[in-house]
Amino acid sequence: MQAREWDVIILGAGPAGLALATRLAPKRVLLLERQAQAADGLRIGESLPGAAGVLLQRLGIWEAFQSGNHLERGATIAIWDRDEPVWRDSLRDPAGPGWLLDRRGFEQLLLYAARRCGASIDYGCADFQVARQSAYWTLVPEGSQVRHLAPVIVDASGRAAYLARRLGLSHSKQDAQLCLHSFLPGHAADEDTTMRILADQDGWWYCVRLANGYRVLAYHLDAKHRGRQALQQPDTFLARARRHPLLAEVLTQRKAADVHVRPAGTAVLDLANLDAAGPGFLAIGDAAITFDPISSQGLFHALASAESAAAAIHAGCWYRADALAAFQQELLAVASHYLAKRRLTYRGPERFAQAPFWAARRG
Repeated sequence: MQAREWDVIILGAGPAGLALATRLAPKRVLLLERQAQAADGLRIGESLPGAAGVLLQRLGIWEAFQSGNHLERGATIAIWDRDEPVWRDSLRDPAGPGWLLDRRGFEQLLLYAARRCGASIDYGCADFQVARQSAYWTLVPEGSQVRHLAPVIVDASGRAAYLARRLGLSHSKQDAQLCLHSFLPGHAADEDTTMRILADQDGWWYCVRLANGYRVLAYHLDAKHRGRQALQQPDTFLARARRHPLLAEVLTQRKAADVHVRPAGTAVLDLANLDAAGPGFLAIGDAAITFDPISSQGLFHALASAESAAAAIHAGCWYRADALAAFQQELLAVASHYLAKRRLTYRGPERFAQAPFWAARRG
């Protein structure tokens, strides 16, 4: 079997993995992705806060990003703590209003940056064998005659965290929330750029227009919700949203579209015991902390945790305990802050405190 030596192996070629590969240049980096090819088509997960601007600059993609098909975030109108709409102007954020992304265009930009920095990217790695032997991690993709060796291996596989779990770390789900969502075709009269967020008895909605004219309509509810199957019918889903005047205002001329389903609950890796997986193991992005969409922090965390991992690797985290400890402490602090803020957010709608969805998340 042929052996190939790398400085770092990354499992997962999503935003976190691609950002890390870019920040590791000129190291020899191998990215292995389960999907057969880079994804295309519409993708939910479009919010990026203004604080991400400095990270985009460090990735060397700031100018290209600014010329992309992204929208500056407008105001947010929320019916959450009270039964009345509350406006929040995103311009009040000291880091700037942030963006509503062309998600696939953003991923293509990260892919281009990683390749430009010399990273090797192999798609179609559906399964693999992995072990720590002497000073190296050894990874053999299923069906491959190549054995990859590196002192550092990084889980950037998303909420599945399939490398971390294979190495024995727990990845605990905080809740079983699902996101039902549609991309409603656009029409010329829709110039509303506000993000609309609304809590109801069984979960919470958001709706916003994207730069390509589509409008995202999303509903977050329990995986065991009895009406879930019916809500996956496009007409039923749109009709349910239109019951709420805040949403109906921007949905009156929209036609129903396919309803997609994604897991959307929080999950956290056993960050305090990263070293139990073996020297030189790190986890980033959703594999480390999967954020609830209500936080709008998932993409930012992917980029920020990649930046932290790059610093740890450049500092020699596979042989320097202090470099790994600094990375761990940063992620633990992020998780602690996020979980506390999430509990406060879900305690907000007091009027639904006895409803199962809200009672399960009030902490």
